[in-house]
Amino acid sequence: MRLKSYFANDVKAALEMARIELGPDAMLIQSRKAPPEARHMGEYEVVMALPPSDRTADGSRHAPGQQDYARLSADIAEMRKQLERMAAALSRSSAMASARELPKPELAEVFSSLVEAEVDPALAHDILQRLREADVEGSVDRALAAELASRIRCDTQLGRGGHPRIVALVGPCGCGKTTTLVKLAVRYGLTCRRPTQIISMDNYRIAAADQLRSFAAILGVGFLALETPGALSQAIEEHRTKDLILIDTPGHGPNDLVDSSDLAAFLAGRRDIDTHLVLSASMKSADLSRVVDRFEIFRPRKLIFTKLDETEAFGPIFNEAARTGKPVSFLSTGQQIPEDLEPADKERIVSLVLERSIRRAAAAAAA
Repeated sequence: MRLKSYFANDVKAALEMARIELGPDAMLIQSRKAPPEARHMGEYEVVMALPPSDRTADGSRHAPGQQDYARLSADIAEMRKQLERMAAALSRSSAMASARELPKPELAEVFSSLVEAEVDPALAHDILQRLREADVEGSVDRALAAELASRIRCDTQLGRGGHPRIVALVGPCGCGKTTTLVKLAVRYGLTCRRPTQIISMDNYRIAAADQLRSFAAILGVGFLALETPGALSQAIEEHRTKDLILIDTPGHGPNDLVDSSDLAAFLAGRRDIDTHLVLSASMKSADLSRVVDRFEIFRPRKLIFTKLDETEAFGPIFNEAARTGKPVSFLSTGQQIPEDLEPADKERIVSLVLERSIRRAAAAAAA
């Protein structure tokens, strides 16, 4: 498949250039503002693709089959990944070039530490610009921590303020939803002597409900395994005398969310349900953003980050909290119940992001 970029002062002109050269079969892959380094060629860039010819050796056309569409879909997915990598590299290069022009060497060091922590380069550059505009005197580290904290929110309240507190956990496969739900049941149900009801909507994984049923039996709390949003609505009404209702949902990959469209519509439409999106802190920033965007059909209000013990770079957590504006509710660092669950705190997240640079500064001071 042929892939080419066209630049012009407006998208329509760029598309016209592409159609003339590639013909009517060309497909639009992406349109955007041209990056700074290519702005001299035009204000806008469109990326076009020309699928492989469907003509046979004698010049006749053959009807595209399932394999053709599957191959085309795979090609487009791979091209998108390549474009994302190219865009990230260009953004990093541009931001780092700008950072080298900063008047204070300590600001360039700050930029380096943020990028090392996998904070998005463009976001890191914006943070440095704010510090520069503020004309920071004294401790740059203190000003940096304050600037980072100002860009994220935390909200550890369970529920939407009514009775009972109804909490649903959604997220991709393997992110730790079920374990996190059990930790919440122990910490905010059992320990606080609140009557608690656990509801499982996960009828996809083999024995998923059985695992949660066993936990519920050990904790001595109520348990239900349900299959439909209608049954869930009825169960919520029947258990309104409970103080805390926790809802576990199935984990889905990128192509499976259609299977939960009814459940997503139900949760998104209920003002009394506090939906948290559970995410693995060990995911790459670009993958994390894609997951968050996919699960927006559930209208989650808050973010929970798990598996903090499986990574040393916490910039992606900061990136997503800053990008979405959604508050972070809890952080989880392991499998121990409930010890490895902690309420989210701005200072804690900032210290995680800056942990490497803090250790490096301490080692330099001790040398």
